[in-house]
Amino acid sequence: MPGMPGTKEAYGISVINADQSVNIPPKAFVRYGLRDNGIVLLTSTHKGEGGFAILNRDKAYRSVFKSTIDRIQSLDTAIWIRDRAYALTNLVDKKVVLNDHLLITFNLKVGARLMVVKSTTVAMSFTPVEIWKKKFEDRGMIEAVKNMSKLEIF
Repeated sequence: MPGMPGTKEAYGISVINADQSVNIPPKAFVRYGLRDNGIVLLTSTHKGEGGFAILNRDKAYRSVFKSTIDRIQSLDTAIWIRDRAYALTNLVDKKVVLNDHLLITFNLKVGARLMVVKSTTVAMSFTPVEIWKKKFEDRGMIEAVKNMSKLEIF
């Protein structure tokens, strides 16, 4: 339940700014060992949903993502592997900047509010708040929906 201690980590809500940048909550930035001007791997999340996950490129390269990273030829251009999009990009001022191509790829728009959640030890997800709200409501997790309003906005 977001906002409650001892539960799956929700780092906050990031909004896609007018310049198409997305702030990475400071706690998540540190937790995942990210660094400014460092390269991260972006990947789409669940099929049919908007949003993306961020992985520290160096950590991802030492995992099952090595062969995927090796196939990516340039920054900020998505490739598709088995119905999932992947892209490499630089972090700037603790933000990821999504160009028009990446916004379309990850089914997102400027102004979208994304809940930032620990997905795995190597990936954090940026998923539209509406998707989380629907999932929580469908499962009867009304308290989780209320707790979303307690999350800090970045």
